[in-house]
Amino acid sequence: MKKLITLIAIALFSQSMIAQAGNPQTSARTAGSVTVPQPVLAAFTTRFPNAKLNDWQQRPEGFIADFKLDGKKLFAYFAADGSWKGTESPIKWTKNLPAAVREGWRNSDYSAWYVRDMKKIDQPDGPLYALHVDNGVTLDSDHHDAFLEEYVLFFNAAGQLVRKDKK
Repeated sequence: MKKLITLIAIALFSQSMIAQAGNPQTSARTAGSVTVPQPVLAAFTTRFPNAKLNDWQQRPEGFIADFKLDGKKLFAYFAADGSWKGTESPIKWTKNLPAAVREGWRNSDYSAWYVRDMKKIDQPDGPLYALHVDNGVTLDSDHHDAFLEEYVLFFNAAGQLVRKDKK
């Protein structure tokens, strides 16, 4: 799960990081061992005013808020300047995927693979759907997953496979 969060964080932050060199953090807040800049805190509370914040994580790409909203555990990604990069929410069943995404996955080369978990990633330029899949049904003669392959497949809202990352 942490690998998937890290992979999604890198995907969200890799395209648009803003350097924060020389930016004083006099109005920052320390959450656990993470010092969260004021612009990030302000962006979080503005975007999610009713959220119950659990924790912050810091990555080279920015900050990740771990929180609950309406009973759902979510992760929000922010650059150090406070710009929102995305929000990740779990999807429990493939039947809960949008029809176009479900159809895109069924028509992909990975439709027979085991789906470990799924996430919806809301981003400024539209949602992505991440499906963590593996071919765990391929066993060697000793019944080990010797040939195990894992991918995170990213589908856009139209059901097109836009990226796949090998785990």
